[in-house]
Amino acid sequence: MAKLGLGTQMRQGMQQRQDMVLAPRMLQSIEILTLPRTDLDAWLSEEAERNEALLVEGSEGDRGGPSSSDEPGRSSASRNQATEDHYALLQAQPERAQSLVDAVEEQVRARDLPADLARWVEFLCGCLDDSGLLLIEDDEIMGLAEQAELPMAGASAGHRLMADAIATLQQLEPAGIGARSSVEALLLQLDPKDPDYALLCTLLEDFLVELSRNKRPAVADKLGLGLLELDRLLGVLSMLDMRPGSQLAGSMAPVLHPDILVHDDGDTFTVELAHGALPAVSIDPVAEELLSSGQLEPGARSYLRGKVEKARWVTEAVEMRGTTLLRVAEATLRHQAAFLTDGPTALRPLSMAAVAEELGLATSTVSRSVAGKSAQTPWGILPLRSFFQSAPGEAKEGSAGAAPVCGTAAVRERVRQLVEAEDASDPLSDEALVQALKAAGITVARRTVAKYRTELGIESSYRRKRHV
Repeated sequence: MAKLGLGTQMRQGMQQRQDMVLAPRMLQSIEILTLPRTDLDAWLSEEAERNEALLVEGSEGDRGGPSSSDEPGRSSASRNQATEDHYALLQAQPERAQSLVDAVEEQVRARDLPADLARWVEFLCGCLDDSGLLLIEDDEIMGLAEQAELPMAGASAGHRLMADAIATLQQLEPAGIGARSSVEALLLQLDPKDPDYALLCTLLEDFLVELSRNKRPAVADKLGLGLLELDRLLGVLSMLDMRPGSQLAGSMAPVLHPDILVHDDGDTFTVELAHGALPAVSIDPVAEELLSSGQLEPGARSYLRGKVEKARWVTEAVEMRGTTLLRVAEATLRHQAAFLTDGPTALRPLSMAAVAEELGLATSTVSRSVAGKSAQTPWGILPLRSFFQSAPGEAKEGSAGAAPVCGTAAVRERVRQLVEAEDASDPLSDEALVQALKAAGITVARRTVAKYRTELGIESSYRRKRHV
């Protein structure tokens, strides 16, 4: 076996060391490409904390040196204006949604309740689930109350306080809060002064199972009502909320920030990165100047060079993220141009592999580029992944009036439209929907239609049937 020469051995050793350096950087490049913007901001902030040569605008890692927004010669008045603009931006953000606990405590204070009762009500609020229901058993509540050192004055007095607190809690807003079950939540939302109060309570307490099976004629007969009168009562019940606390369960109002903007220019659409889609990252010019000054000891110089090189790589990786995202978005929306003008029903089948081949990228790169990213379109903010559609059926070649090949979203939308237009007294079965789609040139299996119907929240034809 031939021996390797010294030069060959050195080259192989250098290549191995390069591979060892390249592998983690390659993994981090993939991570930078994949992360949603908020996660990328967090990652960059941590990186800036570890690397003195990296500046990330707005992060704690920006240690007061010149940044991409602090250009040489920029006046303090300009910087002050930027600070004011930033404050105005923060002021314009949606306010933090009021939590369920906040809402209850505010009402408790307004009612001027006895101190012991007020403590109990606020304690019970902490026992509610996200729906605003109090589902834990009385014994468990008492055990937790003892641990919280709530006023008891004996077991019987403690139980009375608990009962009074539950009754008080159930009088607060939103109506239905503190209910011990979903049915009780609905009952608490009814107005006892309503002339139909007794009938509505009866429907909730005795006939929910039969109503869930669409046995409306049988329920109407048992109550001596006509179907129209029963439907009117059911309309009242449909306005009640089985999860009364859900509207206040969130701690932050959702904010959607698209990564891609689509502009309608009249004859064409243009695609661009949204302002702020890419974080502002740069190399600290002080670090670069110090590195080139020749004033550092060899060890310090080597250390700083490594930091600057890492910072340069991060800035290039962030820039590449933006370039790749824009290329993928442009190609994707070029294929889905009909969607931009005609809406979801015009979405066509499109695979990531097709876009990857067109751009000369790996399919995995396209997948990572669109992961967690969204686009502002004429039809709202949509995930970029939603533009990639499989084809559940194809138009029949040569058939009269054959529709073009449709993606899953388009077929799902057609199913919804067919159901909306059906005769409620004779709703379309899944097989009838299959035949209606087939008549439009779209061939899909019945199980596929059933799947789409379920995803749309549409019940079976048996449950949709309206008895007249």
